[in-house]
Amino acid sequence: MPDTDVWATWLRTGRDGGSARMRAENLERLASVRDQILDRAEIQAGDTVLDVGAGQGLLGLGALERSGPGGTVIFSDISEPLLDDCRTAVAQASATDRSTFVRASATDLSAIASESVDVVVERAVLLFIEDRARAFSEYHRVLRPGGRVSLGEPLNSWMSADRPGYLWGYDLTAVTDLERKLHDADRARAASDRDLLCGFDDRDLVAMARAAGFQRVDAHTELALAPPPARDDLDVFLDTAPNPLAPTTRTLIATALRQDEAARFIAVLGDALREGRGERRHAMTFLRAWR
Repeated sequence: MPDTDVWATWLRTGRDGGSARMRAENLERLASVRDQILDRAEIQAGDTVLDVGAGQGLLGLGALERSGPGGTVIFSDISEPLLDDCRTAVAQASATDRSTFVRASATDLSAIASESVDVVVERAVLLFIEDRARAFSEYHRVLRPGGRVSLGEPLNSWMSADRPGYLWGYDLTAVTDLERKLHDADRARAASDRDLLCGFDDRDLVAMARAAGFQRVDAHTELALAPPPARDDLDVFLDTAPNPLAPTTRTLIATALRQDEAARFIAVLGDALREGRGERRHAMTFLRAWR
């Protein structure tokens, strides 16, 4: 098996441009998301918890703490390199005896027996899946009667809506002509990826959970607008990608702009970053459902 893939590369370096400071900031931000998902999961001592799309173990490691010495966590992910990261983190937490690791996609959890887990948790998994209804059916199948799923999914349909002159929420209207070139190049590169990432909203998630057979479903959606953070690390920003399927900003600029255009664009981008100029959108649905 390779020691990395697109998923592992993004989580290890692509999300934060290789910056330790940005990684720490991201983990601090994600801690709030983790806690909301786990709080809503109502994990009890001794529970068996399945972490779908475990990544580097954000939810699963928290579930190990909440389920106590009698609990078990199953870390599942489509990426074997990320499962290796989870194994390392679990060993450091001295919890290997309470953990198992399964390479599986959310739409095929056949390695996990029906009615064998008490809680399913996941974060930012369904946005990368075409057959989301199948994933919900698998969550329902593996849960014991009375079990529950708790998940958090970004709503890119609102958060990443096209806004000419903006990049990741930063105001680049002074070079909208160049921002549009980046936009068009990205759309030409992978229009299907954008359609996938933006292909649902909170009402769709509720409907899919209900159709899968969950008896009770509730969802809480957060929508927020705020200025983006002021940053003095332009190079880190340029080497960051918004998701595992996307190129870095630096790569996109090299693809779409001439050298003189790139210089003009980066100058305006640097100013916007330092000033924290723009408007960033946050949109996430926290859903839980009971079998």
